[in-house]
Amino acid sequence: MGRPPVRVAALVPYAVGTTPSQRFRLEQWAVPLASRGIEMDFLPFADESLMRLLRLPGLHGMKALALLAAFGRRFRVLRRAATYDAVVLHRSAALFGPALLERSLPGRTPLIYDFDDAIFLQHTAAVNRWFGWLKFAGKTATICRLAHHVVVGNGYLAEYAGRYNSRVTIVPTSIDTDTYRPQPKLTPGGPVTVGWTGSSTSQTHLEMFVPTLRALVARRAIQLRVISNRPPDLKDVPHVWEPWDASREAEAIGGFDIGIMPMPDDAWSQGKCALKALQCMATGVATVASAVGANREVIEHGKNGLLAGSPEEWLFHLERLIDDPGLRARLGVEARRTVVEKYSLERSASLLSKVILDTVAQGFRRS
Repeated sequence: MGRPPVRVAALVPYAVGTTPSQRFRLEQWAVPLASRGIEMDFLPFADESLMRLLRLPGLHGMKALALLAAFGRRFRVLRRAATYDAVVLHRSAALFGPALLERSLPGRTPLIYDFDDAIFLQHTAAVNRWFGWLKFAGKTATICRLAHHVVVGNGYLAEYAGRYNSRVTIVPTSIDTDTYRPQPKLTPGGPVTVGWTGSSTSQTHLEMFVPTLRALVARRAIQLRVISNRPPDLKDVPHVWEPWDASREAEAIGGFDIGIMPMPDDAWSQGKCALKALQCMATGVATVASAVGANREVIEHGKNGLLAGSPEEWLFHLERLIDDPGLRARLGVEARRTVVEKYSLERSASLLSKVILDTVAQGFRRS
């Protein structure tokens, strides 16, 4: 008989299959982890009904009551953690509050803490700006101290976590390269398609990019395509909006000729894990990204993509790619190679499996 599987409780903030940070980290690693003898059970804080409520404007009283009810349910769920070999906590045990729940985790169960954004900074979507102060961003440091091991998505986050815990491993946000593959282009023989994909929160970065987009469409005949969960406010910039659909996300992104990832150069963006760029690159799409944070770790300028640090550089690089199909093709091939070799699902799952198995083998107990 073989050894019994290692059972892991994955405490995640959102319903499974709904949020990029979970989907491209723990959720998609579950199958390859199982092949390595690790069974992961997902225990979300928010169900889909709570998530729908939180996306609505207003309704503050109803939201507060629903969050308190979810908080109470979470306490009951944490009792189950003692029956597992380890707990992997993604971002935080609840959507709000100090590290009360994290402190209540059974001390005899080792805790592995995973995060992929600068969640130690205050950052909240506009629809729930009133709710931001309840997130207690400072609890990230406390959880890092509580954890046996901290897993983060890039070097910037690793530097932060290392202030509070000596055991830190970078496990990049990864791409399923069997699903995200080169696809037929959306407009073969027609205008070049410049595409962006993301959530309603990160869409503000695209909307701040409007002056550059307006200049681009005045100088080149392109189709601008946006895939997201709300229509973008692009202020008279012609575009095609496609509602986000997980089942065809890879196909839609692969249809771009050029992928873009504009970002402001601020502390929050420094913590981002270049997911939008990686999605485009995995499908062989030539990608231009702001020269910020992990984008500079992923993209080697001129080899597997292009980095832009100013509006003038953005226009210059985009016009080069629009005018030169050969350059798009060359960058796309190298981009795909980079993701397969360094940012694939299998590679990141292997890194996480080592952390989990080593942690369990050490028999760590929190005080």
